[in-house]
Amino acid sequence: MLARNKSGWKLIEYIDIPEEDIKQYRNVTGAYAILRVADKYVVGYNGWRKQWEFPAGGIDEGETAREAAIRELYEETHQKNEMLEFKGLFKVEDAKGNIKYQAVFVCYQEELLPFEHSDNDEMNELRLWDMQEDIGYVDECDVKIVQMVCG
Repeated sequence: MLARNKSGWKLIEYIDIPEEDIKQYRNVTGAYAILRVADKYVVGYNGWRKQWEFPAGGIDEGETAREAAIRELYEETHQKNEMLEFKGLFKVEDAKGNIKYQAVFVCYQEELLPFEHSDNDEMNELRLWDMQEDIGYVDECDVKIVQMVCG
């Protein structure tokens, strides 16, 4: 096991594959869009879960992992970036013991675009994080994923 978060999710394994091989895995249910600005990463504060998170979410029916990552990045951070680089899959176990796979993409921007919170937003606020500063609770699985794919 690579990491475990407070919700009981376990990060089991990193699978370094080309993007076209995603279809060989059943149950690829989510996608991350890790956004780097200069030497920091964009994280959002999820008020419902009371934690900082990297942009990610479920893959809708008929949607590719890449399309889900682009959509989730925009929905959660208001950042529009389609220049995502696929970094692989992570095998996870949810709190109920179900095995799933999460696709991980990374993208870069020169600057963080404005984020104005609205009632429909999952994130209450955004910030750039250097992965060192104490900002409160950050999902351990998210942190491990970023460390593994971004160095």
